[in-house]
Amino acid sequence: MEQAPLVLNLQPGQHRLDVRLIRDVRAMGGIGEPDIQVSVEAHVTKGGLTAVEDQFLFPDLIDGELASNLASVPIRNEGSQWLYVLNLESIDGHFLVSMLEQGSLSLAAGQTRPLAINVSLLHPSAQVFSLRIEYAVGHVHGERLTCIISSNPRRLSTLEPHKFTFLHSAGIVSYAILRPPTPNVKSQQNRSEALPILLNLHGAGLEADSDQVRHSLDVLTDLDAWVIFPTGVTPWSGDDWRTFPMSLLWTSIDAELDTWGFADVEAAIAAVPEWIATVGWEGPSVDTNRWLVVGHSNGGQGTWYALSHRPDKIIAAAPVSAYSSIQAYVPYHLWHEADPLVTSIVHASMNTYRHELLVENFGGIPVLQQHGGADDNVPVYHSRRLNQLISQAGGSSRYVELQGAGHWFDGVMTTRPLREFYEYHLDRRRASPELPIQFSIMVANPGDMGSRGGIVVDQLISPERYGKIHVTRFPSSSIWVLKTSNILRFHLSRLHPVDIRLRFDDSPDLFLMDRTQQDENCFRRLTNGSWQRSNRESWLRTEERHGRQLGALNAILSSRGRFSVITQNDDTHNVSVQITRNLFQYYAADATIVEQKVRTPDEFGNVIRVLFGPEPRLSPLNGYPISFEHGFGISVRDAHGRKVFYGFEKGLGAIFLRPMSAERLELVVWGFDQTGLRQAARLVPMLTGVGQADFVIVSKRCLSTGAQGVLAMGFLDHDWNVTSVAYLT
Repeated sequence: MEQAPLVLNLQPGQHRLDVRLIRDVRAMGGIGEPDIQVSVEAHVTKGGLTAVEDQFLFPDLIDGELASNLASVPIRNEGSQWLYVLNLESIDGHFLVSMLEQGSLSLAAGQTRPLAINVSLLHPSAQVFSLRIEYAVGHVHGERLTCIISSNPRRLSTLEPHKFTFLHSAGIVSYAILRPPTPNVKSQQNRSEALPILLNLHGAGLEADSDQVRHSLDVLTDLDAWVIFPTGVTPWSGDDWRTFPMSLLWTSIDAELDTWGFADVEAAIAAVPEWIATVGWEGPSVDTNRWLVVGHSNGGQGTWYALSHRPDKIIAAAPVSAYSSIQAYVPYHLWHEADPLVTSIVHASMNTYRHELLVENFGGIPVLQQHGGADDNVPVYHSRRLNQLISQAGGSSRYVELQGAGHWFDGVMTTRPLREFYEYHLDRRRASPELPIQFSIMVANPGDMGSRGGIVVDQLISPERYGKIHVTRFPSSSIWVLKTSNILRFHLSRLHPVDIRLRFDDSPDLFLMDRTQQDENCFRRLTNGSWQRSNRESWLRTEERHGRQLGALNAILSSRGRFSVITQNDDTHNVSVQITRNLFQYYAADATIVEQKVRTPDEFGNVIRVLFGPEPRLSPLNGYPISFEHGFGISVRDAHGRKVFYGFEKGLGAIFLRPMSAERLELVVWGFDQTGLRQAARLVPMLTGVGQADFVIVSKRCLSTGAQGVLAMGFLDHDWNVTSVAYLT
């Protein structure tokens, strides 16, 4: 709990603290004895506001200038009253600072939040950054106090790997390590010539700023590329380098807007042009749409994810000591047994992580796999299996198994095969891989899938099944023949070739594509199986599920801005604080707590609403299938229009997604009593590799039998209706 420690306000007397321990099998691949070594530290706080100085995020000074103009520090309320941060001040006057958020920043008792800071350097000779934080106690006009924090910025040259900061799509400040092209590369380049990006994804538990990561490619001094070591926001990359739903607001650009770990990658890439402007860079520019991706261990798994979910942007990839998928790495057979339908729904909510079933997405993209033959953390089976699957799919993969080598060793990222692979595919004279004559797009969740051949899937017919488009190109006639399965809608992005014609599912009709009429390049499958061209504005509306709303329960993490946690009353306050603490602990995410009697904030972020008791205050949504029957229970309308009722009882709880405007989501967390509420709150997505469907109703039996004790579970389709495969007792 180092990131967001628990703050307890205890009355005099004896207290018993129960500590629940979890062993993360992933951490060492399940090897060794299944024991846990735990150190529990407790100390008396002084109350008030505490700034966590050892987690201060500050950009490096490069050649006397800040590499970027954003900083962040976690602040914690260790008192018993609400605190409100009002103002920031640079103590020595060497920097100009202000809060990124307008107005005050509130913290409930025990809450930890990241304080985002705008910072500019006024005196290049500054050695220390000292900050005074002014805050009020109880309310914004209460007693005013201050908290002081300092940091010593690191000084480096522009060409050294250095830390630069940027804004994550969820409104928090993150960082990456950047290494620009060297002088040898610069001398051979025109400034107008854009170089690709080499992404190096770190393994689990490592900071991108650690020597092990930031210096892992130092021996490769003259690569024709911009080298980025992303963080994924946290040492565990939040969600193991995975994405959550992308936006369909593609009026100006076709950009994926993801959360969490991979969203950080894309935010870092998007920030490089701003870095170029900030430091006055005069070398070659950057091509933010051409990536060579490499990663070790968990980062290697992230490389598989990038390959299978962003194929149009990847020129080559090298997964090193990588596990194939979380499902193949973690022993799910140790979970509680459950009804086969419940088990299938849980696993279907993790379809997007199953890289073994997505290898067709990166056909034609060069892949080099490297694995130590004596790896006792990630067994070589993972790389051998994916190499076999790529070959069966007709893909391009080379597998190098290093006999006697373990999981990690010095130089693991710069072996001779890897060096040659980087240099060959980053050679500026080499063109990007050509799109194969035949290629496929396999989609688990359209919300986190990018384009292939310029084709972007928008909606599936059945969200619990994979969707697929198989394309055969006829270059001489510019005709593409598409065979589809479980696809409801798709569109063509600006990455598609000019003036192609589409033919669908053996239909004789041809559709001419025109990049100048982007809003018209959308298609929907009709109930009779034929396809119809549609206009974007005709269907992007709140009633129909799209963009960042897609996915399972973890779609709530796809927030464009901070989260708002709305608490009903005193019965829900502690759980609300715990949810915000977990969001910060696992994702470094920001969340504000709002009382339900206060008007819901008009913000861009997603909402988590915590409700309690037999009469929860929840505004009805027209046509939405889950509702509270006041005085009786909760009901779910099934795929046939029939209502299934679950009467109020001890331990009853529920968690489900609801739509909001502008692609936002509301996650409702409800309990009939404290037992039910805490069970539901434990299903708020926090840990990677844990499947949660769009809605779950729990009973007190879940305490002892896990998923076998659920009363209802399932997915919501494109019209926000319960699908036919839902589990409803």
